[in-house]
Amino acid sequence: MSRQPLTGTRPVTGAADRIRGRPTLTRGDVIAAGARLLDEVGVEGVTMRRLAAALGTGPATLYWHVRDKDELLVAILDDSLRDVVPPSAGPWDRRLVDVLQQCRVVLRARPALVLVLWSARWDLGPQTLRVADTLVGLVADSGLPDVEVADAYFALFSVTLGTVSAEVHTPGNVYPSEATGTATGYAHLDRYAPGTDPARMDRRFDYGLRVIIDGIAARVAAGSPPG
Repeated sequence: MSRQPLTGTRPVTGAADRIRGRPTLTRGDVIAAGARLLDEVGVEGVTMRRLAAALGTGPATLYWHVRDKDELLVAILDDSLRDVVPPSAGPWDRRLVDVLQQCRVVLRARPALVLVLWSARWDLGPQTLRVADTLVGLVADSGLPDVEVADAYFALFSVTLGTVSAEVHTPGNVYPSEATGTATGYAHLDRYAPGTDPARMDRRFDYGLRVIIDGIAARVAAGSPPG
């Protein structure tokens, strides 16, 4: 997440729309419609032509508001993260978990954004950078050496994205032995297969974060030996 923020300096209306007397489209209108389209067709299905059709206008009008599809997707991500707000007080680890849980809620509601986040070649918007900066700052508050902060942040970020990907792409998260009621023949899988209760995914997410956070605290307490 080391990209420059979008400036948003383009005109807010298209000349063609003004001349024809159409209702003026705002950048917010374009982003909101793009978000709805993203929910319907996914990242690959989003095109400027399809979005223009949904808005009852031509593709040229959209380019007054966003440069291209990449900027549109980044803007949708940025708008979605707007409501992620860190707690103002409390231990660093609790605040960190709180922010990551908020991020998970946002991504679970719009899972196509996971792919947008992984596409580091795209510029990122100010809200996305704000959330990333908050997370990095909370990791730094743990006392880790500067050289380890980015690695710890990436580990926590990966658990968050991985959890969302698992829960939206693996319906029920059911192992074969649970789905059929019969053993798989693999002793460890049969013994430790997770249950089908959806609440277990919440527990797995919390557990993953806690393992990493406990590891961070242990490294800080031990003077963070190389490794």
